[in-house]
Amino acid sequence: MQHDASYVKAWLKNIESGQLEPPEDFNWLGLAEAAAFNAHSDLDKDSNRANLLWAEIATSVYQRLATEASSQDGESFINSMMMLRAAMIAKFGSVSGHSLLDINSIISWFFRSLNMSYDEAREKAQYWRNCPVDRSRELRRIKNRLAVLSVLFESDQFPANEELNAWLALKERLP
Repeated sequence: MQHDASYVKAWLKNIESGQLEPPEDFNWLGLAEAAAFNAHSDLDKDSNRANLLWAEIATSVYQRLATEASSQDGESFINSMMMLRAAMIAKFGSVSGHSLLDINSIISWFFRSLNMSYDEAREKAQYWRNCPVDRSRELRRIKNRLAVLSVLFESDQFPANEELNAWLALKERLP
């Protein structure tokens, strides 16, 4: 990427406010992925602010892509966004109320996105190979969301919670 995070953030803000038009056929996914890569970068150990700015840019673009996409593609963009947020929490710690670093917003997203109870998921997980494809996809969506929680769990940023621990234990049994 040719510009620093502050420049790209200001450019994106001008587009979001309608002051600028993005270039025709702009590669939004490319921007999201490059910004996410930069957010993970450790090239400059004193770059915490830049890492967080790049993460803000990436999450903003992933959200834009999710809003404009079909439901399946949109879900993939949201998962990418949440995975990045989880990685930033693992790196910088949880900060209540922070747009990126609030672990509770990720946990709330997980529970809001569920379309079945833990008991239903556990039951269906036993027989997922014999389930209709749409049920297997439901279980796979849950597993993808659990992957986000796993990042937090492995980083010691995870709050003690029996229900979340039960869901995480179920992850390996899902398709």
